[in-house]
Amino acid sequence: MVDGAGMSGLTVGAVIAPAWFVLPVSILALMVVAGHWVSLGKADMPPFRKGLRSANGLLMMITIPVLAYAFGIADSADQRRFVLSWMLATALLVLVLVVALLDAGHTMVLASRERARLREEYRKARIAKAAERAADEPTPERL
Repeated sequence: MVDGAGMSGLTVGAVIAPAWFVLPVSILALMVVAGHWVSLGKADMPPFRKGLRSANGLLMMITIPVLAYAFGIADSADQRRFVLSWMLATALLVLVLVVALLDAGHTMVLASRERARLREEYRKARIAKAAERAADEPTPERL
């Protein structure tokens, strides 16, 4: 069914999912994200990464109730609230993804630096090992 607002598959006066399902799932998700966010305080990681992950945790804790409202409470009969709730939910999800991409990019930069450091360490170890072998080899003067 398509009504004047262009929403297909929704009957007027309907929510997307029942609140009895959406609300407990969203509370559980909120508890998991909050637990993760609290545990970040004890985590041993670079400050910038910790900041990104904390910001993303806060954004997710804001996004979850908005999504719960959009899925289980916003009634399609009240088109203004329905559309606004989904616009806000979409905008928050985009922000969560942007911060996650920033975190992934920062992780790639850190990994690249660590690979370069390990490469240099390995090169120095090879040179030291070659010098050690050369010192242990018999030379004509030692014979």
